[in-house]
Amino acid sequence: MAHVGVVFGGRSVEHQVSIRSARTVIEGLRKAGHTVTPLGIAADGCWIDGEASAAVIGGDFKEIPPVGVPIAPTLRHLLASGIEVAFPIVHGTWGEDGTMQGLFEMLDVAYVGPGVAASSLAMDKVLSKRQFQAAGVPVVDYEVVSRAELEQDPAGVVKRCERLPFPLFAKPSVGGSSVGVKKVESRHCVETSLRFALQFDDVVLVERGVKGRELECAVLGYRQLEASAVVGEIVPSQDFYDYADKYLLDSAGLIAPADLPEAVTQRLRELAVQAFAAIGGAGLARVDFLYEGGEDGLYVNEINTLPGFTSISMYPRLWELSGVPLPKLVDRLVKIALERHHDRRRLDDGIKAFLAELG
Repeated sequence: MAHVGVVFGGRSVEHQVSIRSARTVIEGLRKAGHTVTPLGIAADGCWIDGEASAAVIGGDFKEIPPVGVPIAPTLRHLLASGIEVAFPIVHGTWGEDGTMQGLFEMLDVAYVGPGVAASSLAMDKVLSKRQFQAAGVPVVDYEVVSRAELEQDPAGVVKRCERLPFPLFAKPSVGGSSVGVKKVESRHCVETSLRFALQFDDVVLVERGVKGRELECAVLGYRQLEASAVVGEIVPSQDFYDYADKYLLDSAGLIAPADLPEAVTQRLRELAVQAFAAIGGAGLARVDFLYEGGEDGLYVNEINTLPGFTSISMYPRLWELSGVPLPKLVDRLVKIALERHHDRRRLDDGIKAFLAELG
């Protein structure tokens, strides 16, 4: 058994969801026999000590208030924790985007989830789409608009977007929780929607709207990736699955297993593994799909490399229904983290030995 540090909270808009996820993960890890140290990050990015972190997990705290000091010195709480493996459950930016993974790499600490490059790719909608296309994974037709392009030639940008059938969706390329996403009903709304999305990132992804179903599949593994046997479905209560539907209204339908033909389920599972492999993923991911019908109507929408672990979250639920209960799931993730860390050390030792021979 390992000493696992569960990292939660953080600066993103998913701070509160992260705390709820951490409670579930910690419960599963302890049932699996691991020693767990909670490691909380306040809303302003400051790390808090173990006692305060444990109080958040054990209480009814919904968020960790800002500490109001420089962030860097508060890293002492992580450095002094003595953990063998980090289990980051910090969703969104500054946690799911490769930045935290880079911190653990620099500290030589094993961690759950994909590495720096895969995490960064998955967080960037434009880059991940291009990677999917290169690997033959189907994606919805799209255009990419940068801030500079819009400022230099707004009419040309609008015309380029108009090649896609309406409605369109304009999304910040980097971001989560559907923040900054706009549904564009006509050409008259294209420029204003692009400018709205540019408040959240310097690049905007514009996609044709898909009138269909939103499906999700869970992926797990390292050298060999596997998809959950069960596929889930999100039924939005709004026009689309936006921030309010995810976090404020609590009215979206979460269906598992989804009612799908067996051939479609099998194809979706294959594409989930193919998409995760395309970005060099390892550990865990929830792969989200749009489905227009038929066996050829599946499109990979995005990959979440640190999906939610709340009591109703789809990732652990899909594995539970596939025969992998929570304690077994988080235990496997910790073992994968240790295995990957050992392999990275072995490769580093090999490089050093090669250079020593040359010298």
